[in-house]
Amino acid sequence: MRGGSASVVLTALLATALGWAAVPTRDLVVVRGGSTLSVPVEGQRGYPAARALALAQALGYTWTGEVLNVDGEQVRFVSGSPFFRVGADVFQLPNPAYRSGSHLMVPVSWALEWLPQWRPRRWRYLDGRLVERPRTTPRPPERDSWLVVIDPGHGGRDPGAIGVRGTKEKDITLAVARRLAEQLRREPGYQVVLTRDRDTLITLADRPRVPQLKGVENPPDLFLSIHCNSMPRKPNNTRGFETYFLAVAKTEEARRVALRENASLRFESDTPISDVDPLQFILSDLQSTANLRESNLFAGFIDRSVQATLRSPSLGVRQAGFVVLVGAAMPAALVEVGYLSNKDEERLLRSPSHQAKIADALADAVVNYLLDYGRRVWSSYSTGG
Repeated sequence: MRGGSASVVLTALLATALGWAAVPTRDLVVVRGGSTLSVPVEGQRGYPAARALALAQALGYTWTGEVLNVDGEQVRFVSGSPFFRVGADVFQLPNPAYRSGSHLMVPVSWALEWLPQWRPRRWRYLDGRLVERPRTTPRPPERDSWLVVIDPGHGGRDPGAIGVRGTKEKDITLAVARRLAEQLRREPGYQVVLTRDRDTLITLADRPRVPQLKGVENPPDLFLSIHCNSMPRKPNNTRGFETYFLAVAKTEEARRVALRENASLRFESDTPISDVDPLQFILSDLQSTANLRESNLFAGFIDRSVQATLRSPSLGVRQAGFVVLVGAAMPAALVEVGYLSNKDEERLLRSPSHQAKIADALADAVVNYLLDYGRRVWSSYSTGG
């Protein structure tokens, strides 16, 4: 059961702190798109609740009479029950939804506690209001958009790592990448290209070149490859996420991860993985010093963003010789979003809600890095640098 007792306690404390229990008919204030909207709140059951339709309209979502569609996910409430379902995940509120005439009434705590927690990139609670976060619009000099390449690792006959319960890495990476692409496409001035949008095999060398192969004229600004990790023996207690940029590995663990990911080459040709010359990574570094520096910075943005969003521990920013990053003529990073060899983390990675949180964190990292990069580039332009 996800969203159990801890979530219930937090919701109850939040409701008390806001004075909802004392003033049950106080309207819920939503600030979205520069407008302030009020959602009428009823308290006849002893706790604040609002009509699902009114909530949906204020939040910019849709209500079909049974399902609240939230950023591509279906939220289902059941009259008389404190539990609600998001995809395959079940969450609990301190009070049940209920029917009032023809309307389904949803506890206000759902909007004030659950929504900012599970959609932190879009919503936050601020001064008694539910506030939609403004979208940033960073733009580079003489360009009217950013082009981001998102690479779901593996695919086709290359399943990637296999989890304890048989979860395939290629399926998780594609699900997260699709959500990330959807998030970024909502940002003004963003163009997104997926190296694959279905279960197919793309060679490692071609992945950074996919926009060019698709006829996209502008050169990409950023490349992000998404993967899942695994230990040689499973189940294993190791868990957490880690972020890599292209450089010669400094630790045996980094070498192990790169070797496992580079093993995808066996699905492309008969070349043994051991025959991949590490010198190519060194040469790539020498030819792309600026990209190496920026890739390191980008990886740091990813690490901080994921730490702020997920409960999974950070294993840090590392460097290693990933073949998929060699051909990237732009800042590039590879993120391992969790361990499929860990039973608990595998369960999380299979969860659509957890996938959405990963995508939120990665979207924040991309937007914030490019905002920072754009400011630095503008500064260099303005000073003649």
